[in-house]
Amino acid sequence: MGDVTVRPEQPDVVIVGGGISGASAACMLAAGGLSVVLLEKQDAYKDLVRGEWLAPWGIREAQRLGVYDCFSAGGAWEIREWMTWDEAVTDDEVEAVDMTRFIPGIGGPMSFPHHQVCELMAEQAVASGARLVMDASRIGVTPGARPVVTYQTPEGACELRPRIVLGATGRGNTVGRQIGVTMRNSMHHWGGGMMVEGMEGWPPDVQAMGTEGDVMFMVFPQGYGRARLYLNFPTVNKHRYRGPGGVERFLAAFELNCLPDRGKAVTGATPAGPLSVWPSVSSVPEGPPLVEGVVLIGDEAGNADTVLGTGLSCAMRDSRTVCEILLASDDWSPEAFAPYVKERDFRLERLDFGASIISRLHVEFGPAAVERRRRVRRLMAKNFAAQVTGLLNMVAPEDVPEFGFSEFFAERLFRETA
Repeated sequence: MGDVTVRPEQPDVVIVGGGISGASAACMLAAGGLSVVLLEKQDAYKDLVRGEWLAPWGIREAQRLGVYDCFSAGGAWEIREWMTWDEAVTDDEVEAVDMTRFIPGIGGPMSFPHHQVCELMAEQAVASGARLVMDASRIGVTPGARPVVTYQTPEGACELRPRIVLGATGRGNTVGRQIGVTMRNSMHHWGGGMMVEGMEGWPPDVQAMGTEGDVMFMVFPQGYGRARLYLNFPTVNKHRYRGPGGVERFLAAFELNCLPDRGKAVTGATPAGPLSVWPSVSSVPEGPPLVEGVVLIGDEAGNADTVLGTGLSCAMRDSRTVCEILLASDDWSPEAFAPYVKERDFRLERLDFGASIISRLHVEFGPAAVERRRRVRRLMAKNFAAQVTGLLNMVAPEDVPEFGFSEFFAERLFRETA
């Protein structure tokens, strides 16, 4: 690797990871007057099939971070209605949910091209004074009172000695593993996603989800005939959408009786990006997501099952909370981040619980699972309060009624005699 070059500057903050959490933090910190270096492993932002749905409460976080315009300029598309088409739902039971009503003044959730928004955030951070390093590889982080960050670029090896490091490398946990933060991992199913175009036959402001056979599907329009498609499926089928013909099999999986016109608007679409599949893992940190000199944010600090769709909103909350602590005081000790750790533990506990309910309800298959969904729908129709978990991906976890996170509620929801 050659001799290590110590750069003359010792920045206030080094952020490892230029995704949504890292880039948004760079924007807020640089705008607040701190010297920031943002390290991103890609040589250019590209479609990596990441989350592309931001809940209304996440939109509010983006506004508070000062990065909302990056979403608008990056192609964000407001979704106004939510349809559930499902083998357990008859045609006359299907109804649209107004997604603009949950948080006054915010509107519906946004669906957007992840990589385009990240690129605009990085540009905004640079315009505010941050230094962006693309194609940063072999990143090493040593915690301590004056942490050390080493990395490699095509020009050579570099070393930085910031006051603090923010680890924002996502589910890969590049920083977390190096500083000894361990996770309790669990996996319920697998998921896959792909961008498509040519979906002009799909309602442009309607997202959909449902379950039929052995797939749970999601459709998130992004305007002008483009949409991000997702499937969730049992682990036994983890190889189904890989290898030759995987893309064709993925699109064909949307040929479903429950969808209007048997899903022709989707199955006739054209791939507009890579297909990726992954284990849908829930990761809960076994201790605080920080050590002296290093704080983890976003998915790197722990995450719920992707089926809930709250990862990006959580990332924005993490960034905003940590940035406010850094900008409010010169005390950047681990103790200073106690409010962040406490709030995040509370938030992740609720989201993880809610995601487990959604997974059990919508990502389990076979006759018993279909009958379970029918029973739960009947219960929700009779008792509106039973719909509480549906709020989780629309409003912030602290605003969801507490009873929705009790074992009693889960037992009542799923008991066989319901």
